[in-house]
Amino acid sequence: MKRQLPQLKPAMHFHGPLRLGRRWRGHELPLRIVQVLLLVWLGVIGGQLIAMAVTGGGGALIGMLS
Repeated sequence: MKRQLPQLKPAMHFHGPLRLGRRWRGHELPLRIVQVLLLVWLGVIGGQLIAMAVTGGGGALIGMLS
């Protein structure tokens, strides 16, 4: 009788990036670049919104205190 090692949990295995399917084969690199650019753009827009909220809140506090 041969002993088998227990299977590791799927999360224990290193996994690469998900494949997009047969239709998008060969276009993965441009899509990843677009994804990174979109992430950076959303980060910049989010940073601007946070900065405007902080300055607006600070201005409102100064207005209430003076």
